[in-house]
Amino acid sequence: MTEQKIDLHQTLKQALNEKGHLLPEDIGKALISQYGMNVPSGKRVTHTRELRAVARKIGYPLVIKAMAPDLIHKTDQGAVKVGVEKFAVLRKEAEELWALFPGVPFLVEKMVSPGVEMILGLTHDNHFGPSLMIGLGGIFTEVFQDVAFLMLPATRNDVIQALSGLKGFKLLTGFRGRPAYDTDRVVDAIMGVAQFGLDAAGYYDAVDINPFVVNEDGVTALDVKILLRAQYAPITQEVSLPDTKSLDRFFTPRSVVVIGASFTPGKPGHEVVRNILANEFAGDLYLVNPKGGELLGLPVYPSIHALPEGIDLAIIILPAKESPQALREVAAKGVRHVVLSAGGFAEVDEYGAQVQQELIDILQENKIHAIGPNTSGHTSTPHQFTSTFFPLGKIRQGQVSYIAQTGNFATHSMKYILTGEQFGVSRVIGLGNKIDIEESAALQYLAEDPETKAIVMYLESIKYPRRFFEVARKVTCSKPVVLLKGGATEAGKHAAVAHTAAMASEDRLVDGLLRQAGIVRIWDYTHLILMGKAFSMLLLPRGNRVSFLAPSGAMLVCLADLCTRLGLEVPDLKPETVQRLQEISLPFIRMRNPVDIWAAASVKGVEYGYQEGMEAVLKDPNIDAVVAILLLSRITGIPSYDFIIELAKKYPEKPILVSFSGDKECMDECKAYLEPRGIPTFPEIEQPFEVLSILCRCVKAMNRPS
Repeated sequence: MTEQKIDLHQTLKQALNEKGHLLPEDIGKALISQYGMNVPSGKRVTHTRELRAVARKIGYPLVIKAMAPDLIHKTDQGAVKVGVEKFAVLRKEAEELWALFPGVPFLVEKMVSPGVEMILGLTHDNHFGPSLMIGLGGIFTEVFQDVAFLMLPATRNDVIQALSGLKGFKLLTGFRGRPAYDTDRVVDAIMGVAQFGLDAAGYYDAVDINPFVVNEDGVTALDVKILLRAQYAPITQEVSLPDTKSLDRFFTPRSVVVIGASFTPGKPGHEVVRNILANEFAGDLYLVNPKGGELLGLPVYPSIHALPEGIDLAIIILPAKESPQALREVAAKGVRHVVLSAGGFAEVDEYGAQVQQELIDILQENKIHAIGPNTSGHTSTPHQFTSTFFPLGKIRQGQVSYIAQTGNFATHSMKYILTGEQFGVSRVIGLGNKIDIEESAALQYLAEDPETKAIVMYLESIKYPRRFFEVARKVTCSKPVVLLKGGATEAGKHAAVAHTAAMASEDRLVDGLLRQAGIVRIWDYTHLILMGKAFSMLLLPRGNRVSFLAPSGAMLVCLADLCTRLGLEVPDLKPETVQRLQEISLPFIRMRNPVDIWAAASVKGVEYGYQEGMEAVLKDPNIDAVVAILLLSRITGIPSYDFIIELAKKYPEKPILVSFSGDKECMDECKAYLEPRGIPTFPEIEQPFEVLSILCRCVKAMNRPS
């Protein structure tokens, strides 16, 4: 390879001007080597008469490769010969290759000693910008897809976390007698390629360094493919952070107007007024309907023009086609914060998209902030206000806030929380079509909100991934954030020609972004509600060591397996803890963690058995959290439940989670008693472990190195 330094931008610009899709491998390697990645000694040759001098200079064994823009998978196309030990063989192999690929230059390189094969990749997605892929090569990439993505720029700790999280990482550390390699050198090489990815952003669609080999000599790139764009396209995505002060009037309005208030119960324009009144909003409430008159004891204005100037917030709950004119009129009245409730915009058809663009133009012309359109509204319980039109009534105040790109959450799911659960919410933001306020702005607001202790999100898309990334990585240092992401897409247009692009689906990029930013990804819709309950009632655990008590050996076995899958540790108990558990049980029952509480509960009473067993494990310094699966049946006797509340007060640093086995009626009674007193209960015995695992992941994310 050439030792002369080459100019990155000049080289890539020239390649784009020549309309080359694939940068020649020797040039790609020369560029990569300038960022700290070793490459084999090698030279481009164009005639057999050059071979002897090149071989003499490099030394055997050799590799010879044909280089051409259409040779993407060289090995599959028969364009690579390896392990060449003699000049006669070299000449013969070269002549055969030239016969197959006439007029094509060759790359002759020193063959690198074997080691652990890995893959590095770069992709420049138009939505996400430049991203880095790290993975184990060979079967780990092809079959197991053992890869991780990072959004660039990435910190050294980001790279370390991604690398150590690979299933095949042990191959680098001396697994089963294999040699251990210097992972710091691997990280150094990856950081260099990451910097190349930033410096060259806009020139490439994808870069594959596949494989690079880690051995006793260091880290060496054996093959480098740089797939160029048709033309230079730099990063243009907005990354500046939103001004949260400008959003405050959504959550602390002094005056509100409902445009489209309805006299018909059940209609959105009627129910939104009922909700505002039910939540005892203390500000001024104005209603607009051409009929005028009175609605629910409030005067109704016949037009927007009849309203006073300077109202803080307008809720426009009119059909899509009428919304632009209403928006213009409230803008003329000095309103600068709007909730656009109607659907029928870009989510429906082309006409709706045109109307939506008209709304965007009006917002920008008048410097108005908007939630929606196609939103079910928002809620701010500290200010006793909601703009949702679903009949919710009074909304309980809590310390958990929700951001949701679905109308279902602010409506049916909130109804379930209010009727089926005991926790409350602080803010709920239904994003809708996100023509103005999107997830980054909402997240930034909640990050600075003293009324928000934890944040739960549901998104189907991320409007500005790089902005979201910058906001999220700061928020998650101080508050736990969990997110359910729906709507994965297929791999991009280069799936057939580049491993990196083939695996860089939007969902993989999102997964990497979330992990890197400290957001904990969840996978079940039910967890949106369960995590709201957990954040509301529990402190974050100090660690992942759990003890649980159950009245069934089968439960103990299955749940111990579940803990392993969820990353929870079920540690041995201290000898004094085991002794105490043995004292409350029968002699022939071997007590340990997890705890078989059946004998103690059935012989000495359910309340005695669980109380003494739970206190024993709560005292144990090896335990961070306790799950009690209560035996509830009128036949065996119903405990008072007060002992659980007292234990929670006595050991506040150790979360207690409760599930059940027994009569459904008794379970409901237990839930109704414990949850208002701050003890979370779960109807399915797996759920407390799932929740505890997510809480532990939140702790790890919040404590990640910077």
